[in-house]
Amino acid sequence: MKKKFAITGVFLLTYVFFLIVTLPATLLMSQLPLPKNISISGVTGSVWQTEIAQLTIGKNVVEKVSTKLSFWSLFTLTPRLAINFGDSFSAGPEGELILALSQESAEITDLTLLIKANDVAQQLALPLPITAKGDVELNIASVEIDLKKNNQCISAKGMAAWSKAGVVALEQNIKLGNFNADISCENGALALVISDKNDLGLTFNAYVRQGGRFSGNGYLKPGVKFPQTLNNVLPFLGKKDNQGRYRLSF
Repeated sequence: MKKKFAITGVFLLTYVFFLIVTLPATLLMSQLPLPKNISISGVTGSVWQTEIAQLTIGKNVVEKVSTKLSFWSLFTLTPRLAINFGDSFSAGPEGELILALSQESAEITDLTLLIKANDVAQQLALPLPITAKGDVELNIASVEIDLKKNNQCISAKGMAAWSKAGVVALEQNIKLGNFNADISCENGALALVISDKNDLGLTFNAYVRQGGRFSGNGYLKPGVKFPQTLNNVLPFLGKKDNQGRYRLSF
């Protein structure tokens, strides 16, 4: 009798396992409580390998998202997803990352992200309309988010670069040189601190807070390498302080 119960138990466990394996991703996604500013469309595949045609986060659209769930990670109760998104032929960002989820936190590792500089610029409250040129590249070794404390940033380590930067402002093409930044956590927010080694004399800190809200503050202090074509833009920044700096914030 015990042997029959054991065989029946193994059969039921095997059946449930294969039921989960073949579970359509659309059924799983329909049960997930997504935030109001996030929507998905065009979901295909299974829970093990899912394809999403489009992911919208606020005003940002990510295309061609694919995820692969690690089977062995389920035994650690911290599922790991390998995620790829976008490509050179699609609009929006392009990159990849590893996401590990537990009840307490979400950890992102090995993230690479390539996004058009103008996609970032159009989300900022700038003093005059500009078109940014080039791409911004992010390389993040790790980011840990506390899911029990309003998605606060616990730790982060990475870098960002905007090489061969340029903008079109007041009908002028303006070369800005290169910008580099360190990525870390600051008071629960993901922080991007721009290196002051740039031709603009720019010092600036940008933050991503709960709900994907952006904010930033810093100064612009024109120096010897400051592009002369940008002198016409300075009046739009307001008055400079007693140190010759223009206040920047959004």
